[in-house]
Amino acid sequence: MDAERVRLRPRPGAEAVDLGLQLARASWPRLILTAAMFQLPCLLLACLVFLWQPPLGLLVLWWLKPSMDRPLLHLLSRDLLGQRTTVGQLLRERQQWWSGLHLASLTVYRLHPARSFCLPIWQLERLTGSERQARTRALNHGAGGSGASLSFMASAFEVVLVAGLFALFGWLLPSTVWEGLNAPGWIGPGGLADGLWAALILAYAVAAVLVEPFYVGGGFGLYLNQRCRLECWDLEPALRRLAERADRPEPAGVT
Repeated sequence: MDAERVRLRPRPGAEAVDLGLQLARASWPRLILTAAMFQLPCLLLACLVFLWQPPLGLLVLWWLKPSMDRPLLHLLSRDLLGQRTTVGQLLRERQQWWSGLHLASLTVYRLHPARSFCLPIWQLERLTGSERQARTRALNHGAGGSGASLSFMASAFEVVLVAGLFALFGWLLPSTVWEGLNAPGWIGPGGLADGLWAALILAYAVAAVLVEPFYVGGGFGLYLNQRCRLECWDLEPALRRLAERADRPEPAGVT
């Protein structure tokens, strides 16, 4: 870990999340491009399921989001180490981020309230069995609530973005086209029309691509903060500077 790239010190939960958001913001074009690239197969699968049952298409898109988080975290961790990763390298290194409780994150841990905070433990530390459980409990102590709050805020942002995309869609379309789409008939006695479900799937796909990189970044910031608190990462750069100062020759005339 190159601790000089980030000023690592114990932070409150909100400040730790902000650290992660700043890390994501520094690389946001690549993160969003990567999110869109890995969202595309999920979107195609959601469209296939949509042909069978439209509501399940939206559920599939939401359920597969943890698979999109993994390459994003891999990019963030490499950026923190000063190793800029291209898309080609990301695909070649897929064994490093594809494993590590991937199946469990899509099943038993899919509804974990602090999913983005626990993901670095599962993916980066490569622990198994009781060691992983003990490590997760140790790092969760004092940060689980912040991780759950981050998940709630990310979900709220997604809802706001989906509503905003619908509002923008309705504002840009001419009234004649809007009436031709039979928008008032989208909600009827039988539930939502297929056209509305299709619009929801597309809008949610866009919202997830825009929000998920920062959600993963916020969880990564919490993870780094917990490791700093438990392992005193903030002492390493300070001790290194003291050692360099001790090795530096004294100026002439100083007693």
